[in-house]
Amino acid sequence: MRAPRARRILRVLALAIAAAVACADFLSPHHPAAQDLERFFAPPSKIHFFDGRGAFHWRPFIYGRELSDPVDVVYRERGGATYPVRFLVQGYGYRFLGIFPATLHLAGTEGEPLHPLGTDELGRDILARILSGARTSLLVVCLGIAIYAAAGLVLGSAAGMAGGWADAALMRFSEFMLTIPSLYLILALRALLPLKLGFWETLLLTCGTIAAVTWPPLARGVRGLILQLRSTGYVEAARALGCTRSQVLRYHMLPAVSSFAVAQATVAAPVFLLGEVVLSFLDVGFSDSGDSWGAMLRNIRDPRVLTDFWWNLAPLGCVFATLLCLNLAGAGRQDTQRAMPFARRQS
Repeated sequence: MRAPRARRILRVLALAIAAAVACADFLSPHHPAAQDLERFFAPPSKIHFFDGRGAFHWRPFIYGRELSDPVDVVYRERGGATYPVRFLVQGYGYRFLGIFPATLHLAGTEGEPLHPLGTDELGRDILARILSGARTSLLVVCLGIAIYAAAGLVLGSAAGMAGGWADAALMRFSEFMLTIPSLYLILALRALLPLKLGFWETLLLTCGTIAAVTWPPLARGVRGLILQLRSTGYVEAARALGCTRSQVLRYHMLPAVSSFAVAQATVAAPVFLLGEVVLSFLDVGFSDSGDSWGAMLRNIRDPRVLTDFWWNLAPLGCVFATLLCLNLAGAGRQDTQRAMPFARRQS
């Protein structure tokens, strides 16, 4: 019963994350970069159904808030005027799915800003930044997996097919990479590059840097499978029929190792998410305007954020949920890989 339950949890989490990424602007009540310095470190808006006189309202509402103590950053609700929470309201313009122009948002209020998860030190909406940061962080995972799989397949196939000194050199180099602590190597590689880069340059360098230190397990596994496949009957038959080495590799060997590569790439996916979070947290990844989860967590260096402004820890919950989803996917893919006979994978 545990495996079906884990798969159901995986599907629900994956669908929720995918929906949040696809509809990030629609779900955001404010633009992620919009600043409101009069409401810095504002706590989450309190949703009410009963007013001060005890009367019930079918439509949820919020009260206005004011900063009563600027030193201790204490906000107080103003009684009296209420601001109903309206659904499907007009707001800032965006492109739905990156294609269709739209201005419709899920919820909002008039006269008083709605902050379901509060604001940060610059008055930016936490929910809007989390949804925007999900795109950046998950884009790192997707692009990083692609680079990781390409590097592992190319280097592992080259070592397995070439043999001799080339195989020995690649494997000794991979062993050398495995002996170095990954975090220190990532930081060293990233420190050699300029700190101030554009978004796409930072994305490519972040993914490439993490992939540069994570490729050895995949390459060594692919190399071992290639060495086994070189002596199989159907590969020998393909050579006897006149197939070149590249044709044998492309049409007969790579399809047999593809399931292993997919399983290893799925297992490596959490490494890219954690790598992005660590690099951005240490100011060598995405800048504060990049709206990644790692960049959002920089303000937890302030002890007051941990004690008084706890709502700024919301990105940690998103990172945990995404890591859980990725780990469940990797575990399920590994179980499938182990259950599949090697002879069947060759067909």
